Amino acid sequence: MEGILALVVAAGMFVLATGTARGLMRPMRWDPIAWYQVIQILEQPGRYRVTTVHRHSLELIDAKPTRHALRLGVNHKGVLRLTNENGQGYYPLLRQVTAMDWTVTKTAGVVRLRLKQEGLSWQTTLVDLRGDGGS
Repeated sequence: MEGILALVVAAGMFVLATGTARGLMRPMRWDPIAWYQVIQILEQPGRYRVTTVHRHSLELIDAKPTRHALRLGVNHKGVLRLTNENGQGYYPLLRQVTAMDWTVTKTAGVVRLRLKQEGLSWQTTLVDLRGDGGS
């Protein structure tokens, strides 16, 4: 009877461990193309225009289909995502982001992105967010 009880407790602990910390049970996988896909999404011609640059987030205007405000930032789970200006909605762009810094450049609408993903080195690029330039 004690052996069966020990097996039940061990099985319960295993289920709890796999349900709450999947990273312990399977290795994380990185997609080397994901970084380029994020930049490609953000630099769609005439789509996004930067309005405000914060150190860890950006405020954007989405020109298509209607002109509405968006925020680009990392949530508490380490997901780079696009949301509305209130942080509602969810459009994930990149996972396992541990740090991110946006910097203004001399060219209006072009910002420097420095991003670090878990287990990878820092990546830096310029992102063209000039949008269509119209009103």
